[in-house]
Amino acid sequence: MTLRRTAVLSSAIATAVAALSATAQPAQARAADFASTARTAVAEALPGHTPRENLKTMRPSPLKKSLEFRWETATFTGRGRVIVLARGVGAVREATRAQLTPGARVIATTGLRRPGAGTRRALVTSTADVWGPGLTELSWSERRGVTYRISVRGPVTQPELVRLAQALPRDRNTVSKAVRALVAKAAPPVRPADLDRPGPGGASAQGTGNKIVDGSGGQNDDLTDEATLCNGCSYWNGNWAGMWQHLMYAEGKLYYSEIDCQFGSRTASATVSWQRAEGLAADGIVGPDSRGRADNYLTMSLDGYTVTYVGAARHAEFARIAGHYYKQGAKITYGYGGGIVPGC
Repeated sequence: MTLRRTAVLSSAIATAVAALSATAQPAQARAADFASTARTAVAEALPGHTPRENLKTMRPSPLKKSLEFRWETATFTGRGRVIVLARGVGAVREATRAQLTPGARVIATTGLRRPGAGTRRALVTSTADVWGPGLTELSWSERRGVTYRISVRGPVTQPELVRLAQALPRDRNTVSKAVRALVAKAAPPVRPADLDRPGPGGASAQGTGNKIVDGSGGQNDDLTDEATLCNGCSYWNGNWAGMWQHLMYAEGKLYYSEIDCQFGSRTASATVSWQRAEGLAADGIVGPDSRGRADNYLTMSLDGYTVTYVGAARHAEFARIAGHYYKQGAKITYGYGGGIVPGC
């Protein structure tokens, strides 16, 4: 890698870390407006769900490096599901087939009657695959520069998604003419060039060979081809084990204080509990079935690099930059190269 490319990548990582660090700030006070409208909509359309966490932060635009957009989320739980309402305002991609993350699977299109915006075309996507259920998502753009997404983990019907989307009040965000023009002419997202050729971080290196948690295109197969984890396995001690512990923390199966990047007996027990809840073989081994199920609960932010694990208890956020996963600046290698995962 040249010095220039190294500098660019370092800058990207620093930007991602700064954006993700904002999520650690108290979110309830910062996201009151969107959270309150989301809470009212959920209570009207899908009663029986309790507010969980909210987020409001600025993130780098995927369309122009010098710009940012506002990213807001509100999460609810109840009736065996997790519901995440999200909104991006600013230089963000429109919710169209052409602008979807490569690899996203569209299962339906539908019309939404939105106050002040008329009938909007919405996409229904799913992360479910041969490894089992995942997230069902409804995405639409109110206008250029304002894009919404509803993600649901658990059983949900298309009419329920539509009802919830239509229960949201009129969106009164304004976006500048220059930003609207930028959104209108945005080229479709493509896989980074680094992933189109062999070499470190390249497509041929994905899997266990490079000992780095990586991926390209759609995020819902990023963990399936990684190494097996277990108490006593080759990679029981390192950032990859720490990443799995963060997922188990998001599921409510581990305390944060138990994250130590070591897949010991306590992590194995947490994995067994999660596997039972998912209807998987409860052996405490993170094999293909468990990894394939876990990455079905990953969703990509509109910034194009923040990957969120939608857990049963809370979210876990990671950055995927040039195909490699990071947690607050630490590259998620099988060992400790590139830093140490937070909590360890």
